[in-house]
Formats: sequence, structure tokens, C-alpha cells
Amino acid sequence: MDNLQIKILGKIAICITLLIGVAILIISIYPGALNSFFFPVMLVSIVCVPIFAVLAILFWGLRTLGRRDLKSIRLRRHTFVPWREVAIIAGIVLVCYVLLKFYIPRRLAFIISQSAFEQVRVQLPISAKGKITLNRKLGLYEVDEYAIDSRGGAYFRVFSGGDGLSPDTISYGFAYQPNSEGSPFGAAKYQVFYLYGDWYWFRVSDDF
Repeated sequence: MDNLQIKILGKIAICITLLIGVAILIISIYPGALNSFFFPVMLVSIVCVPIFAVLAILFWGLRTLGRRDLKSIRLRRHTFVPWREVAIIAGIVLVCYVLLKFYIPRRLAFIISQSAFEQVRVQLPISAKGKITLNRKLGLYEVDEYAIDSRGGAYFRVFSGGDGLSPDTISYGFAYQPNSEGSPFGAAKYQVFYLYGDWYWFRVSDDF
């Protein structure tokens, strides 16, 4: 493989890394969406990783045998390392990690959608305790249920899914002035994460 081919492969790797990074950032806008992909990906990996490992070993073995044969004819040329492409890929991964770590895509998406959430929160009375089926598009988010807790905190559920192999349901969404003890969607593994102002995003399981 000559230097030009290595550079071309490097550019392809950059494009693939960039596309994957952008896709992950877009998916991360929805609380819980990335988590829902973890379990299926893990199951697929259990099957696919050994297959790819065997193929990689076979490919490496064939290349090693071929190189041994070529050694008797000519010396191996110095391997070209595309450091520029490697640095770009590392930079893309680092930027995506920082954006995900501080929930930047989610914060920006919610800023765009906040007025729609505020409108619903003001319109629905605090006296209406419990869950309300909403099924309404609020900005960039599809909210299936709205709920108000006993302390007046408003919760908007935008995503829900199973907890791995257990029958429990994990709910994700946004909350206005949430309390620290639990939510109308459950209290197990309850976590709230600060966005800005009085707004947070939450994660909670309905397990006991």
C-alpha cells in the first residue's frame, strides 16, 4: 500500500468519524436516546466482535506470510503514518466528547424549544396533579406525558424505554423546578441534571 492510498484511507476515516460524531450529537439532543442504543449495540457486539477478530487475525496472518516471501526479494519500505489525518480524527473525537460531556447540543435544542414548554407550563394549572397525556410537539421535542409533582415541579417526558432485560421503564425528559426526592414518573435511580435557569433534564425508573 503506497503513501497515496494511505492518505486516501485517512481522509475516508476522517469523513466516517465526522459523520458518526455528528449523528451522535444529533441523537444526544433527546434525553435517553443514546442510552436506548447501548443495549442493542452491546448484543450485536457480542456476536460481531469475535467474527471481526477472527477475520482480522486471518488477514494479518496472510499479510505476514506475504511479507516474508517479499523479504527475500526486496527490503520493506518505511511505513508511512498519516499523522495529519490521525490528529484530525483525534480532534473530532475530543470535540464531540466535550460537547456531549457538557450537554451542549441538548442545551441549544432546549433553548430553541423553551418557549413552547413555558407556554404549556403556564396554561396547565398546578392544581392538576398527576400525569396528563399530552402527545404534543413542543419545539424540537415530542412530549408524550406532562406531570406536576406535589411541590409544583413540572415534568415533561420526551422519551421512555426498557431498563435492559428488566420490565422496568426508564423515563427521560425536562423538568421545571424539580424536587430532589422523586418524580411523578418514579423515584428509583432518580437523577436531575442542570440545564440553565430553573430548567433541568431528568432520568428516573419506575422500579420500587
